[in-house]
Amino acid sequence: MKNIKYMILLSILPLNSSYAATKTLEIADMEMLDSLWATNFDNGNTTDLVTLYTKDAMVFPPSSEILEGRLAITDYLDSLRDAGFNEYSISNVDMQVKGKTAYSTELWEAIRIDADGNEIKLDGNITNVLERQNDGSWKIKLQSWN
Repeated sequence: MKNIKYMILLSILPLNSSYAATKTLEIADMEMLDSLWATNFDNGNTTDLVTLYTKDAMVFPPSSEILEGRLAITDYLDSLRDAGFNEYSISNVDMQVKGKTAYSTELWEAIRIDADGNEIKLDGNITNVLERQNDGSWKIKLQSWN
């Protein structure tokens, strides 16, 4: 009987390890997506930045209308750069993955340089709904900032 319990335990361990490895990989994917987002924004490369969103993505930025699709998102992000936002960072707080959908909660910080050259630091949080693509990558389907 003791051997049977031991064999059952040994057969379950690889499943737990596989789950943990998959979870770690998904967290690494999200951290990479966050890093790419911030780097592309900081470099003013909104053309590459919006490829991190699905074609039909929706973004709910603070104090703005709902943005639908990559063109509207690009225009908005370009307007932030034009307004003096030039340093952005994102840190993941929590992530849940349910099949091909992931939900992430993150904190953001941004630096804005005003017309007089003064540095203004802003921060808030982001909620993302991401969709796994056929190639295994994740793209932002819905994003809300405040």
